[in-house]
Amino acid sequence: MTTNAPTVVGVDGSSTALDAVRWAAADAELHHSDLLLVSSTCPPADAVLPAAYFEALRSGSESALAEAEAMARHSASSGLKISAIVDTRPPIPALLDLSASARMTVVGSRGIGLVNRAVLGSVSSALASHTHVPLTVVRGWTATDEASRRAVVVGTDGSAASRPALEVAFDEAAAREVGLTVVHAWSGADFALVHASAGVDLFGWATKRDEAEDVLEKSIGDLRLKYPDVKVRRAVVRDRPVHALLDHAQASQLVVVGSHGRGGFSGMLLGSTSRKVLHSAQCPVMVVPSRH
Repeated sequence: MTTNAPTVVGVDGSSTALDAVRWAAADAELHHSDLLLVSSTCPPADAVLPAAYFEALRSGSESALAEAEAMARHSASSGLKISAIVDTRPPIPALLDLSASARMTVVGSRGIGLVNRAVLGSVSSALASHTHVPLTVVRGWTATDEASRRAVVVGTDGSAASRPALEVAFDEAAAREVGLTVVHAWSGADFALVHASAGVDLFGWATKRDEAEDVLEKSIGDLRLKYPDVKVRRAVVRDRPVHALLDHAQASQLVVVGSHGRGGFSGMLLGSTSRKVLHSAQCPVMVVPSRH
């Protein structure tokens, strides 16, 4: 049985796009979702081009989609429903429009960078800033990763904005039957860490830690009851959130972050921590938009 909302994947013929397809196929199967492969054939703006150019562009997209579909069918069971479309719009508006009715959007970290393809690095960055459904950016996904039992990692600051990321992270860990590491980081200022290294508890970390532990437990208490089979590891640390998340990402199969946290506002679609994790983590990163 599949959900009505498909998992949408951007395809451009690059190796990173194929990594994204394999990751998305596995994730869609875990969540009983259809898989929709999308390739854009939009030419450079304001260009006067011969008909043969457009024919070659479409042929290239069809070839990329055929390769991606073969990869997806090889990666998943025969029960996964896969469809593919060639879209004549630029990749960013095409994927944003299709994602409006999607369960999730998945792209590679960067594309092939040819004239007749948008650089997927710019596509992934733009999508992360504007998406209204979870977006996963896949980097370096291998066959070994597919069989990995490594944990899922999620960051939270205890705010309402970070709640959707927690919910998705628990769901992903449950579907994969792996543990979940929930990271809550606190840092008063850069110089606080300098003083801490000298043994000076400038901001009363001992007290702050107890408060942070309480915030974290309140954030996940009901989710632990909803997902009793998910083994949860709590990580409360005095560090910048981005440093703490990237540190835990080294041993994880997926990092989940909210689009923005306590410091964000309703019009902000990607906070600084999410952006830095998205650009630096060496494993797939899922950006979950906050509810407005």
